[in-house]
Amino acid sequence: MRFIKGDPNRLHGRAVIFMELKEAATLPDGSGELSLLTVFCAATELDLLELIVQVMHLPREHSRLISRFYKRYFQEIEKIKRSFPKRITRIIDEIIEAEQEEISAPTLESFRYMFRHGVPNPEKDPLEVAEEELENEAESEKNHSGERGRLPEPDFYSTLIPLPGLEIITLYSQLEAGLEFDIIDLERTEHVEIGHLVLDAHARLYVADYMNQKEREMELPGHQSYKSPYKNYKQLSREQFKSLLTELSSELMFLIETGSGTDRVFADLKQLTSGSFLLREVVSMYNISTTQDPNKIKLMELFFRKIFSLLDEDYLLTRQIEEEIHKYSV
Repeated sequence: MRFIKGDPNRLHGRAVIFMELKEAATLPDGSGELSLLTVFCAATELDLLELIVQVMHLPREHSRLISRFYKRYFQEIEKIKRSFPKRITRIIDEIIEAEQEEISAPTLESFRYMFRHGVPNPEKDPLEVAEEELENEAESEKNHSGERGRLPEPDFYSTLIPLPGLEIITLYSQLEAGLEFDIIDLERTEHVEIGHLVLDAHARLYVADYMNQKEREMELPGHQSYKSPYKNYKQLSREQFKSLLTELSSELMFLIETGSGTDRVFADLKQLTSGSFLLREVVSMYNISTTQDPNKIKLMELFFRKIFSLLDEDYLLTRQIEEEIHKYSV
């Protein structure tokens, strides 16, 4: 694996990872051949969106439409994942129906149990579980009551994008600045079917490494033995998380305004957001807090607003806040 652009020790959180194919594959629409398999990956869906806009030369004025598309795209992906139990049940039933005259009933029942073993609620039929989840999600969307559910967990996003050759990658690898993403050559060739698996694995590893790097940026030497009383976001509902975040944001702003130490609050924020896409924003706030930036308080406020906009999946507002952050950054 070779970094054509970027530093493996300072990942950007979004990357283009590619490999060459042993045999050229035909593009889905039949318009040509694919000699290069490429995955675009990022720590958040918004990062993935921005990466696609940058690399694929999409005009900025299209970003509103693209933002709305990708929000719906990832919602549909989540629905598909939740429907797996229902799909598995249907496959099992079809196989048993086809084989029931040739194979004994105890063997068929053992087979059914084998593939139902991983269903989250073993007391219920997986078809019922899937349908209940989808109904609950539909009701939540209808009432705009995302507060009831758990936080979104976009700790990994990727999409395979066909590129006809190395031209785009070569172009960006020659630019010195202005593009904050990594370009990685896996330096291997595979058939297209295996290539999909290899790229998916490396994309996940890339995002995991990025998340670990962000966490290490907040060492907080004076609080290494401190055990935060806060739970991690995975143990909280969205409403609980927002409530705790509001509480900590008020305390942090007060400490900064009075010139008091903030490491304990940042340790709590780290505990609260560790393992999530929001940790990056907390790290950015921590880095600002250690400087003499005259806009420190304003920037802190903007970063908290950005976190809430990300939680609400309001990507248009997030982009506006990012532009404000850039304006106030020294």
